[in-house]
Amino acid sequence: MVKKTANQAKGPLLPANRRAAGELMEFFYPVHYEIGIALEDVVRADQLSRPQAASLWLIRSQGEDGCRMRRKDIEANLRRWFEITSAAVSRALRAMMRPPLQLIQIREDPRSGREKLVSLTPKGKAFLDAVATKATQVLASLIEDAPPEVIDAAILYFRHLTGAFNQWRTRTRFRLIQPAQEKPGESRKGSKRSADG
Repeated sequence: MVKKTANQAKGPLLPANRRAAGELMEFFYPVHYEIGIALEDVVRADQLSRPQAASLWLIRSQGEDGCRMRRKDIEANLRRWFEITSAAVSRALRAMMRPPLQLIQIREDPRSGREKLVSLTPKGKAFLDAVATKATQVLASLIEDAPPEVIDAAILYFRHLTGAFNQWRTRTRFRLIQPAQEKPGESRKGSKRSADG
């Protein structure tokens, strides 16, 4: 029996959901490019580049205890988001290590000598706390006139959307790393022997 995937088991997308998805897509530009970048500019505080600000927020939101993360994971995300080179990532991180910023430190990961660990310094933690407070104030001013029930619904929506996206990304990554299946009549290399042996 052929097993159905999670999406197949749910059946086709309902027309109402398809309409809602279309309406939500119209918010992609204002939310991502207008509101998102405005909040990012607050986090940059006229001191950081966009990749630098993104790397700090990545550590805060996805890192261990919100203060440390493997360097290769930071680089992988920055290269995917900003289409920059490994050398550009290194320059961005080194600049945040040195005066006048001194927001991070990079050391060997004690769990693996081949890995580097990027950690926030006390100054880096204080900087992130300060800009997070300012960004929260900006966002609070934007939703000041919104009814509480609308805000609560928005929080639930983004929690669901984030969880659903993470599940989709995990499934997609799993499919990409699956070994190619053999075609009928083919055998693996080295297993086929001649009749004479």
